[in-house]
This record gives sequence, structure tokens and C-alpha cells, in this order.
Amino acid sequence: MGFLKLIRFPNLIILALAQCLIYYMVVVPLLKTSEFTPSLHTWQFLLIVLSTVLIAAGGYVINDFFDKDIDAANGIGKVHDFSGWTMKTLYFVFSIIGIAIGLYLTYALKLRQFALTYLLTAALLYFYSASYKRLPLVGNFVVAFLTAVAVFLPAFADYELQYAFRDIKLPVINNKMYNLRLIIAITAAYAFFAFLISLVREIIKDMEDIEGDREFGCNTLPIVAGINNTKLIAIGLLLLIVGLILFIQIKQAWWESLPVFGYTILFVQVPLLILSVKLFLSAEKKHFKVASMIAKVVMVGGILSLPVFKFFST
Repeated sequence: MGFLKLIRFPNLIILALAQCLIYYMVVVPLLKTSEFTPSLHTWQFLLIVLSTVLIAAGGYVINDFFDKDIDAANGIGKVHDFSGWTMKTLYFVFSIIGIAIGLYLTYALKLRQFALTYLLTAALLYFYSASYKRLPLVGNFVVAFLTAVAVFLPAFADYELQYAFRDIKLPVINNKMYNLRLIIAITAAYAFFAFLISLVREIIKDMEDIEGDREFGCNTLPIVAGINNTKLIAIGLLLLIVGLILFIQIKQAWWESLPVFGYTILFVQVPLLILSVKLFLSAEKKHFKVASMIAKVVMVGGILSLPVFKFFST
């Protein structure tokens, strides 16, 4: 149990689920609709998921290594008995295996971005834990950006999508090209949602941990801008998400499909509004902890909308 807590096992499951749903609910069906055969075998895609999960696990481990004293100051109880040497070793083992898989996929699939993505991700997670997270918004943006990259990664997994990226400025001349761009658009939308909600959650966690961060000289956003201003920034981002979803609902007439429209309202927009109110009223550490959990629920709700759209969208 200590090991599972160290690697944040539930978060890894959410990450793997997001990639699998993006690939099998968006990428594969639309490719087949366009009469393209997906270029990845199932085991190759699962290697992509495995490498992503391993590098993320390494990031959680090295974060715990650098945050031992800060976590103690924030009253976070010890959840494992791993030594600093063991944690650093686990980080390097997870990262090296993840990068090695990325190198193999680069060679086998001739997609150079895999190796580069995994190398940069492992490095950014290390520097995030060592220094970036102690700077206002920098660490928050790093985590949110890497979350978005992980969600968007399945769109890099097919040759046809590579051509679609390359020709993105060319006019659409047939349904096949339209569907390829639709894959990119849908995946980008979910990646942007993941970026925004992850950014909000990281800001909330900074507010939750403000006491320990201040004690160890961190300059996170709540310390630099104050709790009230930071809450307003987070609430503004949440309302931006609600507004963007509302814009898409109106533009795409989602109300024509009751399951899609109802799910989005009940499991994404309403929780976002509840989180906004909760944040506005939060004043103590325990309040921000609950807000952080609500943000994770919203993230899961957004991910699970993929099968709803797949099976009920008109």
C-alpha cells in the first residue's frame, strides 16, 4: 500500500484511462470511418500507455523525495517507509524504462516525437520537483502542460494524423480529411480541458500547502499574490471552462442528444460551479483539500464523457 501511495496509483489509472478512451473512442473509430487502418497494433498502443504511466510514476516519486520536509511542515503524514536513495532509484528506473519504450516506438513507428516527448517529460518532472514548483505559476503550468501532452499523445500515434498535422492549413477537400482534422480537434479540446482543470487543481494544492511552502521559502502563487487573489484566479479559470463548454453546447446544438447534454451538465458543468462556490468560501486547509478532490472528480467526469459522446452523440 505504501508503494501504491508513493506512485499515486489512482492518478496513474486516471491517466491510462484518459489515453485509452481518447484512442479507442475518438482516434480509431474516426480513422475507420475514413477507411484508414490504424497504424498501431494494440500492444504498441499499450506500450505508449505503459511508458506514459511509468514516467508519471517516476515524477510522483521524485516529487515525494524533494518534498519530504515540506510535507511534514504541512502536516502530511508519512505514507511510506522508502528511503531517499530508494526513491531516487525508483525515479531513474521508471524514467529510464519509460524513455527506452519511447525510443523503441520512435524506431519501430518512425515517429520521432515519442522519444523527444518522453525525454522532455522526465526532465521537466525532475526540475519541477527540484525547483519549478517553488516559483509562482511556473510549476503549475508545467504539470498542467504535461497533463495536456499525455492526453493529446494518442493523436500522435498514427501516420495519417501526422499528415493531417502537416497539412492543417490546407482547405478541406473531402470527408476523409475532415475526419482526420476532427480527431485532432476533439483530442485538442480534451487536452485543453485537462490543462485548465489540472492548472486549477495545482493552484488549489498550493493554497492547501501554503504554510509549509512559506516556511521553506517557496514563492508559490498564494504566497506571492495572497489567498484571496489566488482564489479569484482559480475561480476565473473554472468559469472559463464552463463558458467554453457552454459555447460548444450552443454551437453544436448538444441539446439534440439528451444523454450528451444531460451528462455534460450534471457531471461536468454543475461540479465546476460547485467547485467555484466551494473555493470562494474556502478559508482553511481542510476546505482546500475538499476542493482539490472535487477538481479530480471533475477531471474524471470529463474523461468519462468520451464514451457518452461516442455512443449517444448525433
